[in-house]
Formats: sequence, structure tokens, C-alpha cells
Amino acid sequence: MNKMKENFCRYSDSICHDFYIETICRFENQNFNNNKRIIMDLEYPPYGGVTSQSTTNQPDFDHYYGGSYGGGGSGSGSVSISRREIIEHFADFRRAIHEGPVSLVQHYYNSNYETMMQNYNTEWPSAEALKEHVGDDQLFLTLYKEMYFRHIYASKPGGVSLEERQESYMNYIDLFNLVLTKDQPLKIELPDQWLWDIIEEFIYQFQSFCNFRTKLAKRSDDDIEQLKRNIKIWNVHAVLNVMHSLVDKSRIVEQLEAIKKGVSFNPGGDAFCQTNLYKMFGYFSLIGLLKLHTLTSDYYMALKTVECIDLDVTKQNDVCQVFHCIVATNYHAGFCYTMMRNYEDAIRVFVDTLLYIQRSKPTMVAQTFQNDAVNKTADQMMTLLAICLTLNPMRIDETIYLHLKEKFLDKLPKPLLWVGPDGKLPFRDSFAYACPKFISPAPTIFEQRNDTQWAEPFNRQIEVFTEELQEQAYIPDVRSYLKLYTTMSIDKLATFMEKTPQEVKPLLLTFKHKLSGTDTAQKTEEDFQSSADIDFYVDKDVIYIADTKITRRYSDYLVKQILKYEELTHSISEGLIPRHGGNK
Repeated sequence: MNKMKENFCRYSDSICHDFYIETICRFENQNFNNNKRIIMDLEYPPYGGVTSQSTTNQPDFDHYYGGSYGGGGSGSGSVSISRREIIEHFADFRRAIHEGPVSLVQHYYNSNYETMMQNYNTEWPSAEALKEHVGDDQLFLTLYKEMYFRHIYASKPGGVSLEERQESYMNYIDLFNLVLTKDQPLKIELPDQWLWDIIEEFIYQFQSFCNFRTKLAKRSDDDIEQLKRNIKIWNVHAVLNVMHSLVDKSRIVEQLEAIKKGVSFNPGGDAFCQTNLYKMFGYFSLIGLLKLHTLTSDYYMALKTVECIDLDVTKQNDVCQVFHCIVATNYHAGFCYTMMRNYEDAIRVFVDTLLYIQRSKPTMVAQTFQNDAVNKTADQMMTLLAICLTLNPMRIDETIYLHLKEKFLDKLPKPLLWVGPDGKLPFRDSFAYACPKFISPAPTIFEQRNDTQWAEPFNRQIEVFTEELQEQAYIPDVRSYLKLYTTMSIDKLATFMEKTPQEVKPLLLTFKHKLSGTDTAQKTEEDFQSSADIDFYVDKDVIYIADTKITRRYSDYLVKQILKYEELTHSISEGLIPRHGGNK
């Protein structure tokens, strides 16, 4: 094992010596050559860190237990699966990728997790063992190893080792080189769900490695030295390069802009952008950039990346039918709106997405391993929606509001800086639960053998949110008093709030500034108006208030409920009436 580690370290050093990728910045007119390889072709030690034994000398019906990690076990409650069944499954999977329709590939892809991994609780064979039976198919083996490492990240007891993180990174580089460096498009079609899982897992493993390398308190000296020698592994520049290269190769931004304008896209003889594989890889890479910039707290760049995507779920569904991708897109976009104080857009995105999730609940049964992630994201969006509505009250869909009221009944009416019985700020704790797990792409300071570098990005954003709460702490009180009058002197408002007039004037200015409805970078004096349910202006020492709240139309609500009642009555009646040709 020590010799294997030394070989891998020497291999990693060669990567660091030759591997360099410039920082990507689309908005500084950098031009990337998609035909260049992301990294040079390299040979590396046998995959998985273990040399698999030859299978030719063993009977076909021997049960397969060793040679790789699979997260399974041979406990009394597990059902084993024979070696022949595993090999035949992946041999058929390979043929489906090269020959079969996309629906057949989707079937085998889902069965990897549903049937083989859950029902049989078995291990994944190593790529070397699989290679002896399916041949030296580089594309298939690279795709297989992507699924293999994803399974390790998801279920390995004790966490993923440094060697496995490095090997997974190199496999991703091999995979994206196969996609990006060909003179002609790859002649395969993969299901959109798989393509999304590849991009999402790529970003997730980068996020996981950033946390891994900054948690230095319990790292051994060997791990620290290996991290120092392999400083370019999972480098943020490389991750950005992959995402931007896929976006450029697919010309997805041009395609989405053409859809927005209602005109046809002219590929001009470009064969890559006409294939679904490259188109969806490019689309999912845009979402990957949105997520990456959000994780690094660059909210403006995150939204700028996806400005060509309409966040309306119906329009997104016309381009992408991956349910979890749409949910993840709107969660990160809504969070960016929240941090940029664009609460109206954040609320609109959250409500639209939560309604979409409710409508799609019946179809989620067929999608197994994504359900938990979708449910957690929906819960996070519900929490962020409660925070946004507290900071900027506005009318939302009745169904979502009732659910929100039931879930956060004890938190919504409270002041922003209300301290709970445990001495904590509930709004701060709710934000900590609902926000992404931030990372810092900066180089690690290995001399600091503690976990402060890992916690710093997260704590910094928590402090930013807490400062925002402190600045907006009195806005609900100001709103409640202004709604009682059409004109009001500053002295009277100061008396109500038990403050001096000099202290009230900055609060009124804060009210105007914090709840401004449009982007301040594009705002003019003519459209500078509050997004709150009231508006006001100050003339000398008098406040003039205008109620901008739209009167609720109860007739629409009643008509909607009557139609639902009639539809329900009709359905029940049909169920009770005998369906035959005789008399009723």
C-alpha cells in the first residue's frame, strides 16, 4: 500500500508540474479554444488502488465480494448477486450505450442504483475486473468509473480517502477530454438525467474536496504533504475551464437567446451544437456555473451566468425535463436574489418552484435516488421564502401561504432580532439551515492545523445576513405605523417608536433603500420606488403615505373553490354510477 501511495504521489507531482489552466472569465472577452485538451494524456496506476484478481479461473456462479469498495455488505439480511449477473448487466449496459435507444440506456442507468445496489446490497466491481469482460472500451469504462466514484462518495463508511478523490478527479478529466477534444461529436446518446448527474456530481466533489483540504485539524502529516504536492488537483480554475468549455462547445447561450427572441437558431454547419449530448452538457454546465458561483458567494456573477435562462418552470421544462435540475436552478437563483435584497424576485421564484414540486409529486415516485435531495431543497426554499416574506411582505399563492403559516407559525410574527429561549436567533439559525454550504476557492494555508479555514466562508455569509437583519430590524415597525395614516409628522412617528426625530430619519431612508424593487445599478429617479405594500415621501417634517397594496379579490378565490367543488362532486358521482348499458 505504501509503495502504491508513493507511485501515486509521483504521478500527482507530474500532473502538478505540467498542469496549468488559466482563470476563466467570460465577461472579460476571454476566448477559449475548445479543441485543446483540458489536461494532457497521462497514464496512472490501476484504478481503485487495488489490482483485481483475474476472473477467468473462477466458476461463473461464484459470488463476488472483494476487489473493490461498493458500500454493500454480506450481512445476514442482504441478498447476494452472482458474478455472472453483475458482468452481464454491465455488458448489456455497454451495448445499450453504443447501440440501443436512449430509453434503454435510461433503464440500465436507473437499475444500477435501484435493482443491483438496493435490492441486492452488493459491491461494484472494479473497472479492471470489468475490462476483462467488456473489452478496452475507454468511453464506457470512464463512464462506469464516474458512477463507481459517485457511489463511493454517497455511501462509503468513514468518508472518501484522498487517493479516491484524486482518482475521481482524473477520471472526470479523462471523461471531459473524450467529450471536448474529438473532431466529430461522440456517436452516443445519454439520457438527460445522467448528463445532469455527471455535472452536479462534478461540482459536488469539488465542493467536498474544498472542505476536505481545509479541515486540517485531524489530517495526518502524510495527507498534508500529499495535499501540498498535489495543489492543482480539484483546482477552481480547472473546474471553471471544464464548465465554460462545455458551454462554448455546445453554443448553448446562443441557442437559449434564440429561443427567448422567438427565432430559429442557425448552427452554421456546427455538428456539435446539433447533438443532444453536447446541447444538454452545455445547458447543465450553465447550471453548474450558477451553483459554483453561489457556493463562492459571487451572487452577481451567478445570476449573470444564467440570464439567458428563463426561470419560469414551465419554460425551463420546454428545454430541460430533468426535475431535480429545475429545482436546483431556481433554488440557487432564488438564494442569489435573496442575498442581493431582490426579495420580490426571490419570492416569485420560490413560490413558482414550490408549486411545481407539489404538482410533480406523483411523478417523483419513479425517480428514486433524487427524491431525498428534492425534498430537502424544497424544505430549504420554504425556509428562505419565510425569511423573504418577513423582510418584504407581499401576497403569494394561497396554498403555499397556508403551508408556510402552518410550518413557521411560531417564527413569522416574531421580530427579526428576536432571541429564543436558548439564546439563539431563530432567523439566523433558519438561514444557516437553508443556505448552501459555502466554500472558499482560495489556496489552503497548511500551516494552520485547525478547521477555521473550512468554517470561514460559511460564517462570513452568516455574519453578512445577521448584519442585514440588524439594518432591517425596525422596518416592520415603521411599516406598521405608516399603514395607519395617510399623513404623519416625523415627531409623531418618533414618539410611537420611542426614538428621537434624528434617529427616525435614517430608518425611513433605510426603509426606502432596502425595499427598492429594481436593480439599483439600472435604477433612475423616475423608477425609484419601494417594493413594499406602502410607499411614502417626506416633505420637510411631514410623511405622506400612499397605500400601494392591491385589494384582494375574494370573487376569484370563491370561483376557484366552487370549480374545485364541482369537479370533485362530478368525480364522485361518476364513481358511484354503474358503468353498464342498462338503466341507471
